Amino acid sequence: MVVKKGAKKSATKKPAAKKTAAKKPAAKKAAAKKAVAKKAAAKKPVAKKAAAKKAVAKKAAAKKPVAKKAAAKKAVAKKTAAKKAVAKKTAAKKPVAKKAAAKKPVAKKAAAKKPVAKKAAAKKPVAKKTTAKKAVAKKPARTKKTPAVAPVPAEGSEPSEPEGGRGLLKSPYSAPKITGQWDGKAFNASALKDKWTVLYFYPKDATPGCTIEARDFERLSKEYEKNNAVIVGVSKDSCQSHTKFAQKESLSFVLLSDENSDLCEKFGVWKEKKMYGKSFLGIERSTFLINPEGMVVAQWPKVKVDGHAQEVLAALKRVRR
Repeated sequence: MVVKKGAKKSATKKPAAKKTAAKKPAAKKAAAKKAVAKKAAAKKPVAKKAAAKKAVAKKAAAKKPVAKKAAAKKAVAKKTAAKKAVAKKTAAKKPVAKKAAAKKPVAKKAAAKKPVAKKAAAKKPVAKKTTAKKAVAKKPARTKKTPAVAPVPAEGSEPSEPEGGRGLLKSPYSAPKITGQWDGKAFNASALKDKWTVLYFYPKDATPGCTIEARDFERLSKEYEKNNAVIVGVSKDSCQSHTKFAQKESLSFVLLSDENSDLCEKFGVWKEKKMYGKSFLGIERSTFLINPEGMVVAQWPKVKVDGHAQEVLAALKRVRR
């Protein structure tokens, strides 16, 4: 009987066990919720960190325009500083500019003087004209002839032609000083002192006409000596050329070298000539008879070689009577 009471008690306890069995699934659910809650709690710090990073990023993004503005302001500040430095330099240069402005009146004075310089420049052509006139004076025109009776010209002036163009002059004139090179040395005109001088100009050594003329004067040289006369030939040939010519033709008289044509121009025999339709400057064959006092008493322009030496000797004898 006792056993039956215990069996009843255990039988009564079975529903309680069923209740605990029914409570187990709820406990599992609660445990599952706790786990979920723990995971969520674990994720919260990560979410907080992410949110914090987002906030930092937003602040940085907000600061960028500010940084850009600051950089722009710095660039503007640099430009203004550079402009100030340039302004200071220009301000320093202003006194120099003032000095330059002060010098401008001087420049104006110089500009005012320029017209004077222009006037001087304008006068230069006149000087050129005078030199051109001198050149023309050196080359006398062939057509002009001086009167038969004329005053005695100064030494070195152009000879005047006698009446008829040749022979004895009615108005003797002072002869230019005889100069030139002889045997490589300057000719000494004192060798002609107290002598009559037959000064003849010829174009060139060893040419046919000049050779005939030289031979004729050499052939009559003794007659000239008897009449106290010295023969002097002149051309532009060199001293060496004269020496060869004199040796070849056995000439005893002086041959002067006038390479610069100075003596030719003094006696007016350096003239324009024509040959085969071409014009050129050269010596016009001419002869001058000069007395011991240095006066030209006779002259022969445009000499013809044949009989010329005899003609000059006859004039010498006539004037010495």
